[in-house]
Amino acid sequence: MTVEPNGCAHCGIPWREHARRWVSAAGWHPWVQPSNSQILARMQARRAARATNSRKDGS
Repeated sequence: MTVEPNGCAHCGIPWREHARRWVSAAGWHPWVQPSNSQILARMQARRAARATNSRKDGS
């Protein structure tokens, strides 16, 4: 599963669903804006996942 491109920098959860969350690397944290490089990497991962899924389906 890939995360939302504009999801939290620490956990990938979208702003509207975030509130306060726990992750081991950051502990309890508010939503944090992801960096441009994180957004790009997440978008590329989503594109790669779509390409892989469409090949498996024979589409």
